[in-house]
Amino acid sequence: MLSKPILSACLASLIGLAVPQAALAHGDAAPQAVDTTGLPDLPEEMASENPWREADGDLMMTAVEIGAKGFNSNCARCHGLEAISGGLAPDLRYLEADSWGDEWYLDRVLNGYEQNGAVKMPPFADILSQEAIWAIRTYVETRPDDQELAERQDELHALKERIDGLKTDASGAIDVAGALTELGESFVALSGAPRSVTALEEAAWLLRAEPPRVNAASDALLGILRD
Repeated sequence: MLSKPILSACLASLIGLAVPQAALAHGDAAPQAVDTTGLPDLPEEMASENPWREADGDLMMTAVEIGAKGFNSNCARCHGLEAISGGLAPDLRYLEADSWGDEWYLDRVLNGYEQNGAVKMPPFADILSQEAIWAIRTYVETRPDDQELAERQDELHALKERIDGLKTDASGAIDVAGALTELGESFVALSGAPRSVTALEEAAWLLRAEPPRVNAASDALLGILRD
């Protein structure tokens, strides 16, 4: 992982190149509010560190799900779908999941970024609630290594087949969910966060619902499968 001084310099320099080209390519870049229904309310005072970094179960999955929606509507046009940067803006998956990374993230999100009088990133302080800000942070910092996902396609396809088998008989949903969780836990987050959250965990979460959401779980894996 990059050292903090090196990463800081990279982020600061790259972010100044990001918005003009990306905004023109992807249309309206106006900040959008994020619906955080399902997340617990946070205190009025802004936290200095991600309050959901150590979350588990439904809270973690809800934070990631809402954070993904917030990221895609406000950040992906510059920082890339699935937070995988195309090179114009920083790859935020590498922003350390610690107090230093949180401080940098909050400064940019709340205050935006200007270079030579030009707005390169708009401020979100009056747009995003604290819950939305930290949900997006949770989503970004739990991103796995997409290259590792690409290298383990045989395992992913095998589990997709097991999920599809549940469409005719869902009695084994809990066992398949366990296998999904076990494989998902083997991927590390590029940020150094305590855990990554992949489509495997999302699928497992859906299979543990009552009744199991088999079709949704099958669809969840499509985004990480390659032909």
